Amino acid sequence: MRKLYIALLVIIPIIAFSGCSSMKYVIDYDNTINFYRYETYNYTPSADSIPINQLNKRRLFNAISAEMNQNDIQWAAEPDLFVHVHMLLKGRTKTNVSYGNGESVSLGSGFTNTYMDLSEYSEGSIFFDIIDAKRKQLVWTGKVSGNIKDANPMSEKEINDMVQRVFRKFPPRPPK
Repeated sequence: MRKLYIALLVIIPIIAFSGCSSMKYVIDYDNTINFYRYETYNYTPSADSIPINQLNKRRLFNAISAEMNQNDIQWAAEPDLFVHVHMLLKGRTKTNVSYGNGESVSLGSGFTNTYMDLSEYSEGSIFFDIIDAKRKQLVWTGKVSGNIKDANPMSEKEINDMVQRVFRKFPPRPPK
């Protein structure tokens, strides 16, 4: 009986916590684009404003750069592609309300609204957007979702694994 009790004490937490830590990966792209024609990339200026510490930000950008370089896409000041990274941390709510001539206010301001766009994020997400620099158009996007409350405790290995998983099918095969 004691062995069964000890076994249950070991097995139950493993089962309970293994389901909670899984991340979801989703990608989407423009299937009319031949991604193999792109040779260079750079980051958007606002990609640097993600809410993580400088060490993890450098790790994240290094992991993305490694994936791009592995696909023969090199960094350049005048790139073919821009990489944009943004995050929504768990429990945050994004609210936009437009009224009248497209002006925006936050909820609770007392205005009568003609249009409301309310988005609530119960999971944290990190988005990786790839933009064609010449056309200024989004051509590929990847999203990692899960229990991302605070990205600062992420280890270098966790960051590398996350980026490798989201970029594993980048670039997509050329259209037929």
